Amino acid sequence: MRRAWPALVAGIGLALLAACTPSAPKLTAEAVPGGVPLTGEHVLAPGDEFEIRFPFYPDLNDRVVVGPDRRLSLQLVHTVPVGGLTVGEATKLLNERYAKVIRDPQATLTVRTFAPQQIFVDGWVANPGLVRSDVPLTVSRAVAQAGGVKSGAHTDAILVLRRTPEGVVHYYQVALGNYGGAGGAAEDPMLSSYDIVYVPQNLLGSINEFLANYLKNVPFYVSYTVQ
Repeated sequence: MRRAWPALVAGIGLALLAACTPSAPKLTAEAVPGGVPLTGEHVLAPGDEFEIRFPFYPDLNDRVVVGPDRRLSLQLVHTVPVGGLTVGEATKLLNERYAKVIRDPQATLTVRTFAPQQIFVDGWVANPGLVRSDVPLTVSRAVAQAGGVKSGAHTDAILVLRRTPEGVVHYYQVALGNYGGAGGAAEDPMLSSYDIVYVPQNLLGSINEFLANYLKNVPFYVSYTVQ
């Protein structure tokens, strides 16, 4: 199906400028399977703000934001890389770091504000295009914001494309099952900003062959420079 790509590119650029988000990383010519696994739990990303509290060290209590380098700047332990970690994993890491400088830190993390997400939903959906959300999106939520799937969509073979900081694209297949129907979703992983969710109309014979052509024409992967 042909679309007005120039208009869509312009719209995406304005949305990104308005949100003051980092530029989308450039991609390689190939997509490869796997990589960092999809998860059912939110992982920390640049722009996420959370509160860190210490029951025995109130002077260390703080409200911090994950920086563009995916790190936190904290008292006593300086910078700690938390991007890509769940809240539980980040809590464990911070307690390990603080245990080296204070006794029994027992730090707790509470997310207060999520960084806005921008997801590109394409394929056999009612309103393909950019989806923006101030709360973390799962695959089904992103598809719902794109108007839901059209009749006949293969929701048991949805593709999720995700880039590494180096620009390599990893792909995953997600089986949502009968989207919106009885019995619920078989899988509904969390998404990260700049993910692409592709709902196929027909079963894809060769994912690699499909992606080799598809990625050449996806406007969401245009590199943006945000001042």
